[in-house]
Amino acid sequence: MSNIFTESIRVYARQDSVIEPAESEWITWMLMGPTGSYWVPVFTRRHPSGRYADVQFGSGKGNGIGHFWESFGYRYQMMWGRCFDEGKTVDEIWRDDVEGSRRYCRYGFDQVRVATVGDRPPVASDAPWRRQPDGSWTLTVDGSYHAGNDRSMSVGSAATPASACPEPGPTALATPTTPAENGGPLECIEPAWLAPLADEHPAVTLIEYRWRGRLVHRARRDASDDPEEAPYWQHRCADDWDNCLDADFLRAAGAGDLRAPAEAHEQGRRD
Repeated sequence: MSNIFTESIRVYARQDSVIEPAESEWITWMLMGPTGSYWVPVFTRRHPSGRYADVQFGSGKGNGIGHFWESFGYRYQMMWGRCFDEGKTVDEIWRDDVEGSRRYCRYGFDQVRVATVGDRPPVASDAPWRRQPDGSWTLTVDGSYHAGNDRSMSVGSAATPASACPEPGPTALATPTTPAENGGPLECIEPAWLAPLADEHPAVTLIEYRWRGRLVHRARRDASDDPEEAPYWQHRCADDWDNCLDADFLRAAGAGDLRAPAEAHEQGRRD
């Protein structure tokens, strides 16, 4: 059995063309190759303008990505990929060549929400935390982290494109692609003084990170599948291209600004 790889691929149309709906489906099948998706639900979406197509699938049993770019890359402006290998802990990002150089992918957040067991913020009490009506605390802050976006599910090793995204279960987290049922603690959080909120803070029962209103990571004590086991800390990662802060990706995609403080991108280069 090979590792499960969650691949998130974005293919950009050339400047003088668009990707039509039928073409986005064709790209999906070409990327997967003859072996299909390996233990990861297949998800395809297309920008309304046809500027790019996004595909999620599991590449553990095939080399469709490399074959696609070698055979058809001339038709497109560029291809970007974010990959999570279940044998590692965080996503990697690459461009065009699936076998080429990779680096850790940095994601962004602009708000943190925590539920505590006490009546004070869990860290940096001098920061401008705001108490909410439900007793939780929120903080507006420019931040970033590494995370592992595992989308594996019990779909079997012959997963094929579905017409609808699976509904998240009781403890799964809804994402822009398919539900996150697995995850791990965040790594390399910036600013560093938020690092104690990465995992199992003794004064916290819930941690949420948001990007422009969207929930991108959640950690809380959830019930185990075994009714005899006590609830334990579980993480769910919902990162996507919208909160990807890789500076090279943002520049190539034509972002008007880098959407995060320069320190976050400098940290990304150090990563």
